[in-house]
This record gives sequence, C-alpha cells and structure tokens, in this order.
Amino acid sequence: MHIYINGTDITPFVKYQGVTFSREDIEAPDAGRTLDGLMHRGRIAIKERMDVQTVQLTRSQVAQLHALLEPETFTVTIDPYPRTNASYTMTMYSNSIKTNYVIHRSNGEDLQEISFPLVEV
Repeated sequence: MHIYINGTDITPFVKYQGVTFSREDIEAPDAGRTLDGLMHRGRIAIKERMDVQTVQLTRSQVAQLHALLEPETFTVTIDPYPRTNASYTMTMYSNSIKTNYVIHRSNGEDLQEISFPLVEV
C-alpha cells in the first residue's frame, strides 16, 4: 500500500502497522434513539478516516511532513484502498498532529515520531 499527500509518497515515513482505517457515518440531525430504545438512523454521508503513526523521523523529515499536513485541505491517494481494493483519491484534512520526541543522538540529530488523523472532507 502507498499513501500520497498532494502527490508526495509518505509511505516510507509510516510505521509498520501504523495505519488504522475507519468509516465515519454522518447522521441526520434527527437521528438517534427514541424513548422506546429504537435507533432511528438517518445516514446522510459516509466519510473515510485514517489514523497514521510514523517511524522515527529526522527534523527535516518532520518539517516535510508538517508542511504536507499544514493546508486546510489536501489530496490523499491510497493505493490500494482496503475498502475498494483499488486506488482511491479524496480530499482530506488533519486537525490534531502529535509529535513525540524520541531520542537525541550523539551527532546532534533529534528523532521524533508523529501521529495524525486524515479525515475526509
């Protein structure tokens, strides 16, 4: 599988088993349970979400990844996408990027890991 953000392949940055896919159902405002416990669904859209964790990255790699995630929205292509088993491109955003300081090497290089969501617009 490959993950591209605005055409840049970020797959080398992704930790082994570091991507979790989920389907997010968007419900109508009147959806929910009534007093008798019956669920009334009113799905108006299905949106994709991925939670991504990276391997240990250098400062320059961290800066490159942050620059890709900075715009309000961007294009993400997954090839192949698990739900369709084909290449799938969508407009996404990332709103909560976490950086974990991992280690400071003797050569002065810092290594960090990043975790972030990719949520379909």
